[in-house]
Amino acid sequence: MKISDLTDIPELNKPYVHIRNKEELLSKINRIIKDGHRKLQIVSDFDHTLTKHKMENGKTVLTSFGMFRECPSVPQFYKDEDNRLSAIYKPIEADPVMTTEEKIKHMIDWYTAGHNLLKGQKFPNNELMEIGHKMIECFRVGVQDLIAWSKAQQVPVLVFSAGLGESVVAALKAANFLLPHVKVISNFLALDDEDRIVGIKGEVIHTYNKNEAAIKGTEYYEMVKDRTNVILMGDNIGDAGMAEGMEHCDVVIKVGFLGHSAEGNLQNYLNKFDIVLVNDQTMDIVNAILKLVL
Repeated sequence: MKISDLTDIPELNKPYVHIRNKEELLSKINRIIKDGHRKLQIVSDFDHTLTKHKMENGKTVLTSFGMFRECPSVPQFYKDEDNRLSAIYKPIEADPVMTTEEKIKHMIDWYTAGHNLLKGQKFPNNELMEIGHKMIECFRVGVQDLIAWSKAQQVPVLVFSAGLGESVVAALKAANFLLPHVKVISNFLALDDEDRIVGIKGEVIHTYNKNEAAIKGTEYYEMVKDRTNVILMGDNIGDAGMAEGMEHCDVVIKVGFLGHSAEGNLQNYLNKFDIVLVNDQTMDIVNAILKLVL
């Protein structure tokens, strides 16, 4: 099956859907359809990508670090300092004017301070699993369909997060999304013999260094060596680079979820993503494309 025009996919005609280059996107979709599911892989960010930006009541959905902060045994001083850091660095992350190069330094400072704050904390494993169950309703409408489709078609899914790996795993497990074809690459904690946090395992992954370097040598890399087509999803400009350096990739459709400072950031996102979805809380667009792949 080949589509002759993007209007053949009704979901792409919604007012909140912005497309950088319609001819190029049509060509990419047709290539992915032609090559089929055996050549496809899905790469997605976690925070505010697999999860919604906001709930129906307007409340912002917890990030993976936010999930840790919600654990009852985490001391108040950690929560206060974490909130203080977020208040400083979150606006920088969303700043529509600041260049990526400028942002990188600030993001590294944020992650370094955040990880130092974790050191010495007792890891609240059981509490985090309970928070994970509260996150089930926070996944975008349609994530369940995406996971079911990818399982049926045996298409590997990489959840690539600069957040806290244990939280990502807790939320995915609670929703029954952590199936054998779904892999997580993230910042996982290093613990001492008493389950106190001593740091992060390996190199720290932040918003702007998510790329092949973090994927090489992993179980996921072995699964996708021969899969040259990628559907990539993220909510941050840095996420657009998650497939960069994958020397074997032919076609990458990049889908960006823009849920903050939409007017100021839309053009910046369109510079990096093929499709930008403004304040969309669903997986409708990605699932509509996947349904065409046999």
